[in-house]
Amino acid sequence: MLAHAWGVKEMVDPSQAAEIKKYMESTAGSNITLEDNRVATLLKGDVKEKETEALLIYRYQLVG
Repeated sequence: MLAHAWGVKEMVDPSQAAEIKKYMESTAGSNITLEDNRVATLLKGDVKEKETEALLIYRYQLVG
């Protein structure tokens, strides 16, 4: 059975929103190793912009 997917929301600098969005799109489906040596798959990510704020939203799943 696979682990549940987790969602994260973080405020980011609006001036960096476009670059962060591009990075998140390029890393979708990639595995990363966390500080505790567990492995997570980045499922998807996006930046939502509203007026003077930017919110990074991404989902990941622990796989090992």
